[in-house]
Amino acid sequence: MKKNIQLSILLIFLVFTKNEAFAQQDPYITHYAFNRMLYNPAAAGAGQRYCFTALSHYQYLGYEDRTPELYDLNKVEAPQKNVGPKTQMFSFSAPVTKYGGLGIGFINDKLGYESSTHVKIDAAGRIPLASGATIALGFEANILQKGIEGGMLKPLAPGDPSIPTNTVQDMHPVFGGGVYYTDPMQNSVSTRNLWVGLSVLNINSPTFEFSTPGGNSITFSTPEKNIHLMGGITMEDFLGNPNLKFHPSAKFKRAGVNQIDLTGLVEYQDKLWGGLAYRSTSDAVSILLGYSGFKGKLQGLRVGYSYDLTLSRILSVSSGTHELQLNYCFDIKIDPPKKINILTPPFMNRQSD
Repeated sequence: MKKNIQLSILLIFLVFTKNEAFAQQDPYITHYAFNRMLYNPAAAGAGQRYCFTALSHYQYLGYEDRTPELYDLNKVEAPQKNVGPKTQMFSFSAPVTKYGGLGIGFINDKLGYESSTHVKIDAAGRIPLASGATIALGFEANILQKGIEGGMLKPLAPGDPSIPTNTVQDMHPVFGGGVYYTDPMQNSVSTRNLWVGLSVLNINSPTFEFSTPGGNSITFSTPEKNIHLMGGITMEDFLGNPNLKFHPSAKFKRAGVNQIDLTGLVEYQDKLWGGLAYRSTSDAVSILLGYSGFKGKLQGLRVGYSYDLTLSRILSVSSGTHELQLNYCFDIKIDPPKKINILTPPFMNRQSD
């Protein structure tokens, strides 16, 4: 009886955490200010630069899956290590004249027994304003594949025909859109590069179905719409020092629950930067460090690292969250063709009549 009660509690917990995971849907990252296209398709091609981005996020490093201890007291299996959420991302964006941009992104997100693979195509149209600012409208088509590793669920209820015994997957397109405003603030004395974006992702919310050995299917609905409001600015001569710049930014997310990210970075001589961040719903304080003072062919490369210190009780079973990100932006300038003078022999040294 005790074993059945523990199993029932565990299954109920998995169901509710599953619904919460799907409501969360879009992975969160600490370096959101350097990866704006991830949350807003209207940021594709912003700044008239070509940009590559790569990021790896490992949450709750060292977290172990000890569920075997709950459902079978007589047979305790070795816990599976490092089962915390993991996210890998790669993206590229490029301007298309001064009136728009295109971008493509790949995201692999894993949360326990659930996996999500995103292939995003973003397009933005940009309207230059008289003040030097721009406003852009963007659209996103995201091919989303979701999967469940049934092998991780099988030990909880052996022989249950309603639980997959292997990895099952389903795929659907999801869509999003956004608006993105930038202003270089060239006439300002101490502030530069204001940016603000508002986007709605997962607008259509398709339903994912996974087959089971019994011939039935498990049905999950994708999340409610994800709303992202984010922005930031650069403050020069920070604390009266011309070598320092301050980069405050913030992000508000609505996806079932409200989440707020606050970040403050200080940059020294356009090379070294570091700062702190706070995330509300996961109760974490982050330390960010980075370097962007590369020269030569590596000019435009930015390397960043962050460590999230979890403020909840999860910290007792985890060594925290680590994130490494690379940004490389560059310009492509095509020189105009040189003028070539062609001398036509019949008209050479011709004298007037």
